[in-house]
Amino acid sequence: MVVVEALVKQGRLFGLNLRAEGGVVGLLGPNGAGKSTLLAVLAGRLKPDGGRASLLGHDPRDPKALALRAYLPQAPRLFPHLKALEVLKGAQEVKGLTREALDEAVFRMGIEALLPRRVGELSGGQAKRLAIAASLMGNPTVWLLDEPTAALDPRGRERFWNWVRDKGEGVVLLALHDLEEAALAQRLVLLKGGRLLEEGPPEEVLGPRGERLPWLMEVVYGEDAA
Repeated sequence: MVVVEALVKQGRLFGLNLRAEGGVVGLLGPNGAGKSTLLAVLAGRLKPDGGRASLLGHDPRDPKALALRAYLPQAPRLFPHLKALEVLKGAQEVKGLTREALDEAVFRMGIEALLPRRVGELSGGQAKRLAIAASLMGNPTVWLLDEPTAALDPRGRERFWNWVRDKGEGVVLLALHDLEEAALAQRLVLLKGGRLLEEGPPEEVLGPRGERLPWLMEVVYGEDAA
């Protein structure tokens, strides 16, 4: 069983209790709800002020946990002077992967034509495809992704979600900004004010026919959907 859990207090999180035992889990909530903070804690980038977090039984800052997860922050940092292929080769070397793993990541995100280009020459969507390919290369057990489809065009989103569907065993925990994409998750976690507001399968959180969308729009975006 693949288990990711957090019972933590950190910054905007107030005693959040979350447990994921596999599958695709989408985090929803307005800006400042604590989605990015939660992902950073689980990635070992932030130390919780209280409580604990765990990836497959390991502290997120343990090297064993680091080797099992992929983390993609909301604004990935890519060196603009490097060529796309150099970025990917760097990720391959750090992770100790084969060239086949690199080639699969390139194919998954459809970035073959970008390999000889420098990062600084790429559009925002192209750079995001590159960042996703570098992060998910090798298909680690746990994916921690902060708004991974932001800036992607429809084809880029399709490629990303196809990769998610093909992942197999493991946990995909991702912050979402698009309620249509929320329906693609197997479980949704709604955060507000650093607390867990509710959780459940999409058909419960969104409503069987989407009848809860107006309320969710107000919660997530702070506006009246009507």
